[in-house]
Amino acid sequence: MAAVFKALAAVFLVVVALTGTRVSAETHHVVGDELGWGPALDVNSWLAGRVFRVGDKILFKYSETEDGVVELKGLEEFLSCNLTNPIRMYTDRENHIPLEKEGVRYFTSANPENCKSGLKLPVPVQPHADKWPSALPDDNPFPPLDPPPFIPVHPPPQEPVHPPPREPFHPPPEVDPPPFVPIPPAPEFGPPPPRRPSAAADLRALSSVLFAGMLICYMGI
Repeated sequence: MAAVFKALAAVFLVVVALTGTRVSAETHHVVGDELGWGPALDVNSWLAGRVFRVGDKILFKYSETEDGVVELKGLEEFLSCNLTNPIRMYTDRENHIPLEKEGVRYFTSANPENCKSGLKLPVPVQPHADKWPSALPDDNPFPPLDPPPFIPVHPPPQEPVHPPPREPFHPPPEVDPPPFVPIPPAPEFGPPPPRRPSAAADLRALSSVLFAGMLICYMGI
């Protein structure tokens, strides 16, 4: 009996190894880790590199003084912090929320002011991941598909760029110089002409001659 049980166990292990039976590993995501849910939470840092899958759970932990959690319907309400028509409100200080299907779930603070300050968490839930990949038998009915043929992309032809025609250079017309007009030389200035005595001087000279003649005549008599 023991030998039969061992044989069955061995067969079961072989079947599991060949068929790749799905082995799930749920992840419990504690929002904010030790810090918990509150205005001091850096949501972007906490989300960095984190993957949510179907079957995981998220845990919101907050104190009595902190606001609760609100789950909204869609992205528009999430972005505008419209909390008037939520799907559900959580106020138990510790809320374990299972992620049961694919899609994005939107959680925000129950306080609109804290929501507008950034206390809101989008949770994109991805499909369930297998721990061990399924082994395909040799007679796989779905052979790998050939990649599509490579089609080179040629750039559109470019029209040659012709520079605008250049106008021929025409030199300016020649202008005849003005006719040469000789400049006459300046007149030469000689010695000044002799000065003619004035009439008074002539009269005095004539009076002297007459007086001398009369004197000679008188003496000769």
